[in-house]
Amino acid sequence: MTRTSVPWGAQTRTFARRQLQQLRRNKMIVFLTVAWPVLWYFLTIEFFVDVPSGTDLGPLKAVNGINYGLFGAFTVTVAVFAGAFARDLEGRRYRKLRSMPIAPTADLAGRFTAGAVLGVASYLVTILVAYAHGATFGPLTIETVAILALTLGSFCLIAMALAMVLALAVTKPEQMTTIAIVTVLMAYFVTGFNGSSPEMLADGAEMVNYLPNSLATRMQIAHWVGTETLESMTPPEAPDSIEYVGLLLGYTAAGVAASVVIVRRIAYGRD
Repeated sequence: MTRTSVPWGAQTRTFARRQLQQLRRNKMIVFLTVAWPVLWYFLTIEFFVDVPSGTDLGPLKAVNGINYGLFGAFTVTVAVFAGAFARDLEGRRYRKLRSMPIAPTADLAGRFTAGAVLGVASYLVTILVAYAHGATFGPLTIETVAILALTLGSFCLIAMALAMVLALAVTKPEQMTTIAIVTVLMAYFVTGFNGSSPEMLADGAEMVNYLPNSLATRMQIAHWVGTETLESMTPPEAPDSIEYVGLLLGYTAAGVAASVVIVRRIAYGRD
């Protein structure tokens, strides 16, 4: 690890504070954090839901709240992380940072903290809107809270890894927000609304239990809403066993490892 004269924790807080100060003045990021997932939630309920009259919409609204909560967290985390990282690469800011006693992992952790703060805020806003709109969630047991925290945290870390790869592939930071939105939308529809409606997939519906975005969403729905009243969720069976938790943690570990390599070898290690 790089030797530093400033403690790692202090460096992390400095990077996170810098990121948040920049982001709070960005109107597009504020829109993506709050209005974007809520807008999709209401559009889906109003125009894409077709159920018999008299059906209890509470569980369906809860599923859409979870679905678009994670959708919003994924979008804003990718947009924030990829845009900031790409701008620093293009602006050759790392030439200056490499001459200072900075730990690359502190830079990474600080950026992730800033992105995760907005991602979690986006998720909570969407859940609260769904609840106020009549969504009926299950009880918040210790197990449920643990699953929600695990899946949301993993989701943001996986988004961070994806964002860093996008930042290396796309050399125009001003295009990053659009690319992030398109990427998340493609993942959302290709996996049958993040795995909440696998019936819309002609082939390969089993993949919704193995791809990270649909896996995390289906785990939250299974533990916080239940699948008994939601015919569109199955088959395949909901991923509610310990093996699926291990799979999601594996994705997360691989994403973190890739992010550390990118920031140490490419951002700070480039000649």
